Amino acid sequence: MRKSLIINTLNLIALCFFSSATYGQYYKSRQYGATLNSTVYSSKYKEDKIRLDNFIKKTEYQTLSVRSNLYSTRLVFHASTSFSNKIDSFIQSLGYVTESSINTQNINALKESQKEIIEAQQDAIKGFEESINIYEGDTSLDATTLVNRINNLKSRVRSAEQRIKSAEKELSVLKQTENLILVTLDLKDEISTPNGSNQKITWVNMPGASYSYLSIENPKLGLTHDAYAGYNLKYLFTRGKSYMELGVLKPITPYTEQDLNDSLLSSTKNDFFLVQFGQDFYTRHFGRGRRKFFNLYSGYSLGLLIPNQYNDAPQQTSGVASLNIGVEVFKSKHVLLDTRAAYFLPINNENRNTRGIMLNTSFNFVF
Repeated sequence: MRKSLIINTLNLIALCFFSSATYGQYYKSRQYGATLNSTVYSSKYKEDKIRLDNFIKKTEYQTLSVRSNLYSTRLVFHASTSFSNKIDSFIQSLGYVTESSINTQNINALKESQKEIIEAQQDAIKGFEESINIYEGDTSLDATTLVNRINNLKSRVRSAEQRIKSAEKELSVLKQTENLILVTLDLKDEISTPNGSNQKITWVNMPGASYSYLSIENPKLGLTHDAYAGYNLKYLFTRGKSYMELGVLKPITPYTEQDLNDSLLSSTKNDFFLVQFGQDFYTRHFGRGRRKFFNLYSGYSLGLLIPNQYNDAPQQTSGVASLNIGVEVFKSKHVLLDTRAAYFLPINNENRNTRGIMLNTSFNFVF
């Protein structure tokens, strides 16, 4: 019973030593039976970070490294390979997985390699020791030569013993980690626009053209027509996507010269020149803009509106804003065809009679 107690105590000490030695540091990834690397974007970063912490605490997983800030967390831990499916399912539940790779190692081959090193060095030591014994009984050599040769052999014995210790240490680690999986998990906050911390802006050069149709919500005789339409130049410069748009809207049914004999009608807006900056954001739950067809998005645009009248009376430039929702009909690496609907709102004292619904179709291509 006393012997059993001693053995159990020694095992407990060894287990504690193993845990404390691995906490906060890495084994080499090649020493594990499997490795899993995942990157996840979460729409509820704070809540999912807490879920992740609780998931680790409630299991037998051993945390090796944690690095965290307001926008991302990198967690490295290991666990039994029998938990790999459970870990993968939990990672999938955290959000949108942009990267996931699992690799397995032939640990038995690595163990055999270390055993071969140990055996080879043990054989070498035996040979060195036999040579030492021979030299010690050799009276034909002078004392200085004899001492130098024996010391050289002893040095080679010490080197071989050091190689054996290194191989035994490596073999011990392999025995402890061969049934473990090493997980490196990057949990990131999925936000709408790049902030320089956890998302990278992807610049593009995509000129193109668009056609817009504006239906005025409350047209007023002598101020606005019922509808306007026009063509625009549209330049995309990020895949986010951000763009500049420049164009003009003209009435669908302009007044004739005879109509313009009426002084009231001659003060009607006969075109709107527009310069706008806009950004579109993909939905988190319907493809995130990665599909080839029918990517849903929403966005906004801000810009300047320069109106003109039939009678060419001076007009004041004003701001204009739009909120839109759209669908990318087709997207590839080289072309983009999309359509959107927006609420068009000039920011001036005539907005009640100039605001309305704008429909837009655009085509862009990589230049």
